[in-house]
Amino acid sequence: MEARELIAAERAMVEGKIGEFFDHESRLCLEDPLARELLDALREYTMRGGKRVRAVMLVLGYLAVGGRDMERARKAAVSMELVQDMLLIHDDLMDRSPERRGGRSLHEHFRAVHRERGYRGDPERFGYNMALIGGDLAESMAEKALLASGFPSRNLVKAMSLQADMVRDTGYGQVLDLCSMELPEWSEDQVLKVHHYKTARYTFEGPLLIGAILHGAPQRALGALSGFAVPIGIAFQLIDDIIGLFGDPKKGGASDISDIREGKRTLLVIDALKKVSEADASMVLNGLGDPDLTLADAARIREIVVASGAVERSRALASELTERGDSSLDGSGLDPTVCEALRVLADEMLGRV
Repeated sequence: MEARELIAAERAMVEGKIGEFFDHESRLCLEDPLARELLDALREYTMRGGKRVRAVMLVLGYLAVGGRDMERARKAAVSMELVQDMLLIHDDLMDRSPERRGGRSLHEHFRAVHRERGYRGDPERFGYNMALIGGDLAESMAEKALLASGFPSRNLVKAMSLQADMVRDTGYGQVLDLCSMELPEWSEDQVLKVHHYKTARYTFEGPLLIGAILHGAPQRALGALSGFAVPIGIAFQLIDDIIGLFGDPKKGGASDISDIREGKRTLLVIDALKKVSEADASMVLNGLGDPDLTLADAARIREIVVASGAVERSRALASELTERGDSSLDGSGLDPTVCEALRVLADEMLGRV
């Protein structure tokens, strides 16, 4: 099977396993319509779509080191999507995002339920609390999905420990990301640290290593997978930051200015501030975090960043990191078809801009 076919096939298979997992949880759910409503909303949220990158990464990590029990690997991969649910639900709460994956965010869904049914109390608070519980449920279900995959206990213990570390490090990365929008100064090293912990760790490295550990992979193989995953993950976030500032060309370009309004201190911004005039720097700093920022002012901020050369430098760094990650797979002894699939999946994600 070719690399692209392998990725597509595993996406479809994992999708089926996610549905089976929720079918099983539904049978175990507390027999109360209010509890079941939260589970059903979490299922709908999970099944809306997404590229299933983390789940596929786990399966590829397993295959890369010689794993062949695909039923177990796909069951384990469900855990990555549930971890993703938890992080997205909580992220939406922090960002007050009304939408996710083409539908309402979970807190917005339950705010609407509160209003439509005429519940007592505050719909905002109800939505927040229900989403918070939903995120917590998703994390506990992620642990359950991994444990229920059926792998040998010794490997499961190691995988569970790594998954816990992955969630912990993502939390630390989120702390740093929040502080980046509040502190008066923020450095390039701090930006890259956020990208390492908040993106590379749980989107790329963690899933790959968990898959490999479930097969009992040796340290050399784990090192090669980490050597690929971390720089690729950081490169992905650098590209994603460019989309955040300039808008996704696939969705109409520069109409989305949410990243600027949120005040994100990306590498683009930090690099630009070092190169531009005091007046232009003041324009950028005043615009960051301004919830009432106009499209005209956002356009001016973009012009300043482009003129500083920051976009080209971020793209160059992303390219350098991608090459570094690719080279880690050379001579690694990992399955060559899987290595090609990893490169294809990375290209797919990095090709968003």
